[in-house]
Amino acid sequence: MTTAEGSVAFDRAADYYDRTRALPEATVRATVDLLAGELAGHGRALEIGVGTGRIALPLHRAGASMAGVDLSAPMLQRLGHNAGGTAPFPIAVADATRLPFADHTFGAGIACHVLHLVADWELAIDELLRVVRPAGVLLVDPGGGWPTEHGQITTRFQQEARAQAALPGVGAAADRTLAGLGRAADLDAAIDARDGRLRLLPVVANPSTKTLSAVIGEMEAGQRSWNWQLSPADLRRAGERVRTWAQDCWGDLDAERELAGEIQWRAYDLPA
Repeated sequence: MTTAEGSVAFDRAADYYDRTRALPEATVRATVDLLAGELAGHGRALEIGVGTGRIALPLHRAGASMAGVDLSAPMLQRLGHNAGGTAPFPIAVADATRLPFADHTFGAGIACHVLHLVADWELAIDELLRVVRPAGVLLVDPGGGWPTEHGQITTRFQQEARAQAALPGVGAAADRTLAGLGRAADLDAAIDARDGRLRLLPVVANPSTKTLSAVIGEMEAGQRSWNWQLSPADLRRAGERVRTWAQDCWGDLDAERELAGEIQWRAYDLPA
């Protein structure tokens, strides 16, 4: 679902999000250790696009004081389910561009894989800067860092699907036809203009074991936000073409492969 403001809500993904976006245990531990260290001493952190709690719940269990907002009520319901029945910290259905909090409510803000879904992502940044206290910190994972094969298949599938549907935009630009942030460098520049200071945090390894057939299958099933506007027939035809191409590139698509991804969090220190 896309809101009137152009942001993308993940209602339709609530039932499969955790299955298709799960992180390995070692990656979760490394991420929690990294972010918890950044949050120490800042007080409660607000995660926009908190979703099913993939980041916020492990941080809460590690002792971080958390709150979260999301456009999707079904995703927040899943968060409660993942927590054992009830969310263990404050959550609300809210738009990141209109946060329902007073100025300087939080000590930190978190955004993980969400700003590319927000049409006016700079307004979302302004809202985070408004509700986070001076000398606070913003922690952002803008996405990317896919294994080489996954990234190449994604780009090829986007090209094929859009050719089938006669839609504009190919490759990485596909996300931007849905919504907002396209490049991490644009985020860096926007926050720099607002007097935030960038620190690149240590890279977190994010390996996975998967077949390339499964990677393509998730795209054929419409389980990525960039292909939700495409018809099942267009997705199926694109999948057939991508499978033929991928087999020429890598051979057996049903063989399990070790895919070496990585996660690069950005910390933006806010002025006092």
